[in-house]
Amino acid sequence: MTTKNLSLAQKLKISCFSRGISLTTNAIDHLTCGGRIPLSIHEYATTGGVTMIVDNEIYVNAPLDEWFCTSPEAILDADERSGDFIVRFRNETFPARTIKLPFYLNEKDSKGRLVSDTVMSHADRARISPILGCSFGCEFCDYIGKKYIRRPLDQILEGVGIAIKDTNLPAKHVMISGGTPSPRDQGYIEEVYEQVIRQINLPVDVMFMPRSVGIIERLVGWGVYGFSINLEVYNTDYAQKIVPQKYRLGRKLFTTCIEEALARTGGNGRVRSLLLVGIEPVEETLKGVEFLASIGCDPVLSPFRPAKGTPLQTLRPPSSDILEKVYLECLDITERYGVKLGPRCIPCQHNTLTFPDRSGYYFS
Repeated sequence: MTTKNLSLAQKLKISCFSRGISLTTNAIDHLTCGGRIPLSIHEYATTGGVTMIVDNEIYVNAPLDEWFCTSPEAILDADERSGDFIVRFRNETFPARTIKLPFYLNEKDSKGRLVSDTVMSHADRARISPILGCSFGCEFCDYIGKKYIRRPLDQILEGVGIAIKDTNLPAKHVMISGGTPSPRDQGYIEEVYEQVIRQINLPVDVMFMPRSVGIIERLVGWGVYGFSINLEVYNTDYAQKIVPQKYRLGRKLFTTCIEEALARTGGNGRVRSLLLVGIEPVEETLKGVEFLASIGCDPVLSPFRPAKGTPLQTLRPPSSDILEKVYLECLDITERYGVKLGPRCIPCQHNTLTFPDRSGYYFS
């Protein structure tokens, strides 16, 4: 068992995941430029809060207006004149920097289409969503029930081109994710992968469901940087109910794809798999972390955050005590197998149970 202790700044991030954050009127005024821009954008369940950097290196997306944010321990404040932000937490004060929303939120491309329909920036990454909706029906995801729409390739390329040049929140790398395409759209999504990787002069990661025929080899050939092949729920009984389509793919296929991606990239944080914390028993999540670590994959811990309109919308997020326990026990597991809790990119840790450790294996 680990003898490591969490710093108060780390506990602050964990508390925000569990209980949210409250904002003073000064903080709201400075974040919204006096009400001229939105305070936050609820375009995805785990990015709908305010994103900030606490204690110079800890990135956190803190929910602020969800139903479970009834008794936050953390308070974000701003100096009325200078606009400098601080966070008050358990009788301590931490300097904070907030990450503003991109300027392109209401910008349209050359054909009058909203840029934010296909791309959204978080911290230093632009996330591309080629498909609205999803062919899967995972019970935690707010894509469930949305109309399935395939975005044109030219819209995607123009949108991400605008996003990466944004002067308020420029992107340093790109993630292609969004909903899982139906089998009939596999050719379309592969064309998106290839053209974005080849045409965008930034590192590109791809988040996708495992497939059995050559997709890893093709992506590496096109120049993909990294893979996110997300297991999400480890226990088979819970997976069968919560992520039924992923359950039917089978653990063997996930293992095969992850191992091939590791072999073709060399690992070192370029292949990761996300597990949700707070949906299945802690012991099962820890088994999932051990499984991923044992094959050389970086596990990513995503604290569950209930999304409106989903079957799990009334399930409370995991407590701070649970999140602290999971994090510390996972450190032991990952150290034993020589991997890291992902993501390795420090700004991308804003909505994950991860902290930079100054080892040189994390970067920004």
